[in-house]
Amino acid sequence: MSKYIADKALLHFTHLLIFDKNPSGVGIPIGNYTSQFFANIYLNELDQYIKRTLKVKFYVRYMDDFILLLKTKKECILVKSKIEEFLKTYLHIELNDKSRYYPCSMGVNFCGYRIFTTHKLIRNSSKKKIKNNVKHWNKLYSKNKLDFNYTMQSLNSWLAHSSHCNSYKLQSKILNKCDFLLTDKTYSELEKYLTTLIENDSSKAN
Repeated sequence: MSKYIADKALLHFTHLLIFDKNPSGVGIPIGNYTSQFFANIYLNELDQYIKRTLKVKFYVRYMDDFILLLKTKKECILVKSKIEEFLKTYLHIELNDKSRYYPCSMGVNFCGYRIFTTHKLIRNSSKKKIKNNVKHWNKLYSKNKLDFNYTMQSLNSWLAHSSHCNSYKLQSKILNKCDFLLTDKTYSELEKYLTTLIENDSSKAN
């Protein structure tokens, strides 16, 4: 049964949110909180199709990112094909080119993490991005052009994201590469400096 929204004012408002300044008429604004809401409404049809029609037991979706756990590769190929057909026919959208099926031993790539049965790691793309950011921040710091408040917000955001997986060593490594922070290297050099001062004072006293 088709579902409709009868409130014309609400329909007009949602039309502005989705299509205003979007001449192509495809997609919804990125970063807008209403986009998250609309995604859940629109993709509810996909949820119902996968759970009720395809009878997939292990399925989870967050916004436009979703995963299915199936028993065989043959089943994966068949289900993926049916989902693609459903999306194209009823919702007029397509799967992302990055959509793949692979053995669970490689880890499930979902919501920024690679999830295994025994542990969870952060995506390689996230590691690469934070390393490039640190290099950029260090370069700005050396030129006395670093916006410290903005940098710390970005760094803390990544730390919060990475704290939800097995990343203690990675976090330590990243923090120790930040020249604008008090790192292990800084404390080590400070300890050597203080030790030298104490030894010099002792020699002078003697």
